[in-house]
Amino acid sequence: MKTIAVILSLAISGAALASTVIPAAATKMNGKCCQSSDGGRSAAYKRVMARRAIPHTCSAYAASCIRDSASRTDRVEMCMAAKAQCMRTGVHVGPYSGRQFAGMTRI
Repeated sequence: MKTIAVILSLAISGAALASTVIPAAATKMNGKCCQSSDGGRSAAYKRVMARRAIPHTCSAYAASCIRDSASRTDRVEMCMAAKAQCMRTGVHVGPYSGRQFAGMTRI
């Protein structure tokens, strides 16, 4: 009899704890969007993962520079000049944005 009471007590307390904790965490709102995990589908997560996949070399940044500036007529010359500077200094400076990416591998 005591064993059944203990098992029932644990089962009821476990069910009560699960029902109070899980829905509150999953539906908590901060006024703009749900704070629960979206399973990696957010735009910010995708940007971080795409950025992480780029090899940090001068050649890779020059190739992505050419690819990303397809609408510009002088893209090849500007991106190759940025690559040459990167090969000398190890810092890639975006030819159109001016952003600096330090610590590049000189390949």
